[in-house]
Amino acid sequence: MTDEARRAEPRPSATGADATDRRELLSQVSFAAAVEARCSVRRFLPDPVPREHIEAMVALAVRAANAGNSQPWRFVAVQDEGLRRETAEAVHAALDVMAGLPECAGRARDIRAIRAYATFFVDAPVVVAVFALPYTSRSDELLAARRLSAEERDRVRQRPDLQSVGAAVQILVTAAHAMGYGSCWMTAPVLAAPAIEEILTAPAGARLAALVPIGRAAGRPRRSTRLPLDDVLSWR
Repeated sequence: MTDEARRAEPRPSATGADATDRRELLSQVSFAAAVEARCSVRRFLPDPVPREHIEAMVALAVRAANAGNSQPWRFVAVQDEGLRRETAEAVHAALDVMAGLPECAGRARDIRAIRAYATFFVDAPVVVAVFALPYTSRSDELLAARRLSAEERDRVRQRPDLQSVGAAVQILVTAAHAMGYGSCWMTAPVLAAPAIEEILTAPAGARLAALVPIGRAAGRPRRSTRLPLDDVLSWR
């Protein structure tokens, strides 16, 4: 890790540091350092995250590249502890149903593991629920006119709506890191999407795509390793 990336690692705020303008802080961390040092955080301190900090993160997230400038995302910031717990209970309920399926017989260990990594968001001081809106381009209309199945359309289009939302989530978690917070891009809770959409009163037509817990990291999180560049980049 570079020295600049080390400086970009989240640190507990000093007394009075919360008064610092977070946009100014963002400008002090280079893009490369923020991306290199960001890591997923799964344990959080109870310190509250000011609303204006979440707003600053989302303001950057919505600058993400997206299909046709459709901006097919909506964000719901959940500070209410009761709602966070209700959301976690919905995930547990969905897993209870899964555990009772004949196909899942003998998979109790897997269900326990999923419970652990699908519900830890409940302990974060704020959780940003990210929703995806439907997106239909001219290409999609032409493919539908050919009466292709949804699977066939997805094969040639690769879900530009979800690609767009994913780009926004990546910026959201990177901005959180640059501002001194930990976060985690979570998709496991989507197992309970219908219930969570109802609990959080999802925007009309929107579907849950991810949950992103945000808060001060408890302890020092470790970055995961990445494959060597030669393994993922080829030239033609």
